[in-house]
Amino acid sequence: MTEEEIIKGCIKNDRRCQNELYKRYFFMMSSVALRYHQNKDDALQGINYGFLKVLQNIGTYNNKFTLSTWIRNILVHHFIDEYRKSDHTVINIPLDEASVAVHHLSTNLAEYHFSELELREMLNNLPKVTRTVFNLFAIEGYRHSEISELLGMSVGTSKWHVSDARKKLGSMLKKRNRTEKKMIGASNEQ
Repeated sequence: MTEEEIIKGCIKNDRRCQNELYKRYFFMMSSVALRYHQNKDDALQGINYGFLKVLQNIGTYNNKFTLSTWIRNILVHHFIDEYRKSDHTVINIPLDEASVAVHHLSTNLAEYHFSELELREMLNNLPKVTRTVFNLFAIEGYRHSEISELLGMSVGTSKWHVSDARKKLGSMLKKRNRTEKKMIGASNEQ
């Protein structure tokens, strides 16, 4: 079944086409969902609600973007809507403090080698607001001004959360690296 046939079938509410669309894009949707949710049950629920929005809006899809990009955007916006509805506290940090924090970063995450699963686990250890802002900025590619609008926080607060995420991720990576070196050292002694 071609992508075009699937889209036309989904517009006609053909269950077979809807199922095929879900199966084709489930892996991509789950990788997005797991960046925004700490546990698999919440992620799966988010995927299902997001997919419902995809099906409700499939008639508006045009070929301006690939179907996978269009689905990912709907899913990300669904998670942003979930975030807005959730009970969270945003502390606005003056721009001066946020920009000072960014200049003092010395951790280059690219120096470390780790799996996607390890990165997901590290991201899950970040506070929810910090994780959400970091995902939007570093992974989804939103600018701080866009994040500010989407999440109802100042640009400085968005920058601070990214800086804080980098600092915390850097600490986690350094700790992981020290643990690995100790393990390698212990195995070499045997």
